[in-house]
Amino acid sequence: QQVEFTPVNSFQDFAINDTLKANVLHKGYLQPMPIQDQVIPRILEGKDIVGIAATGTGKTAAFLLPLLNKVAANRDEKVLILVPTRELAIQIQEEFTAFSRGMRIYAVVCVGGVGIGGQIHAIRRKPNFIIATPGRLKDLIKRRVIGLAHCANVVLDEADRMLDMGFIEDIKMILAL
Repeated sequence: QQVEFTPVNSFQDFAINDTLKANVLHKGYLQPMPIQDQVIPRILEGKDIVGIAATGTGKTAAFLLPLLNKVAANRDEKVLILVPTRELAIQIQEEFTAFSRGMRIYAVVCVGGVGIGGQIHAIRRKPNFIIATPGRLKDLIKRRVIGLAHCANVVLDEADRMLDMGFIEDIKMILAL
């Protein structure tokens, strides 16, 4: 038996940038899903979060919206989103593109299986968001193309899956930087 969820907040209630609110509405989001309702206010307050929710429940928006808002308020903010697969990285980039429309905030996707040259070029343009798989990120760090010293915002999306895939040492090395 499913319990009906009634959100405490609405997207219009969240203390986020007006352009971001318009993009949320344009995407057809009328009221927050449970993970969004609970997580967005806490990230906006600057709190660390561990969120657990099933696929398709709005986790990506739950972390992207407050982090986009943070970057919109301070263009010096950098965000690293670490994901286990190229497919998830691309999916997050698509959501990012929809939510960041008109905000002049940019992301680069750094994943294996494609040429590294374009990714290096995109990193040199200093995007605020880096969406990466552990292996490719580790490679870019070793090549001294990317440093994470100024990256105060880190999202480990599907962290359990990354651990299952054997990325534990890569993640430990990356987070130690």
